Amino acid sequence: MRLTEKYTQMKYAAFLVLVLSLGLSACKKYKLNQPAYLNFSWNFFNNTQANNKVVIESGQFYIDQLSIDGKRVEGQDVEIDQNLPYTQTSFYASGSLGLSLDIPVGEYTDFQVSLNVNNTVTPCLLLKGSYNNGTDVIPVVIQWSSSKLLDFKSMNGFTLKKKKDYKITLGTDISKLFSTISSNQWELADISNESGTPTIVVKDSYNSGIYQEIDELLASSLVLTVE
Repeated sequence: MRLTEKYTQMKYAAFLVLVLSLGLSACKKYKLNQPAYLNFSWNFFNNTQANNKVVIESGQFYIDQLSIDGKRVEGQDVEIDQNLPYTQTSFYASGSLGLSLDIPVGEYTDFQVSLNVNNTVTPCLLLKGSYNNGTDVIPVVIQWSSSKLLDFKSMNGFTLKKKKDYKITLGTDISKLFSTISSNQWELADISNESGTPTIVVKDSYNSGIYQEIDELLASSLVLTVE
């Protein structure tokens, strides 16, 4: 075989390898860009009903943006920002948030959902529940008037498959949120009658000591699960 023919065959073989490599790479990239479907719900975790405890039953916030940051074993990092209609969103235990979006499939090692709470309306974030002192059950309302970026992080990795539906549950670990508040603090909290019903109102200007402790633990109490 002449040298020129051998050289031509080597070039052709190298070209085939390149084409196959590009084809496999494009195919892999295409597969990693296929969508999975996320539906968002809310829950309250470790929300114990007992004497001298506060139990949270519902809440509401005004959010204007949902963001997702995810790292995958294969494929580029996922960054999604979705603007939302600025309306009041109410949430309950095991209740839907009415939010959904598509996200690239893959094996995720890190995953975070962020909700931007905008303070155009006050209160922009609110939790409602009750305090049982053993004799009476007193309504409790916790209010935030300043903007918040609520970051919910998954504690474990997970895999999202093509065109499958997944439930992303965001929520608050109530036991952790109130972990530094003693029964005595709740017992001695000031009672407001503004609504016509005696209520323990907690905000920056009312029962402010309790508010500061809860506010400091809010970020660490946020929970995210994937099903």
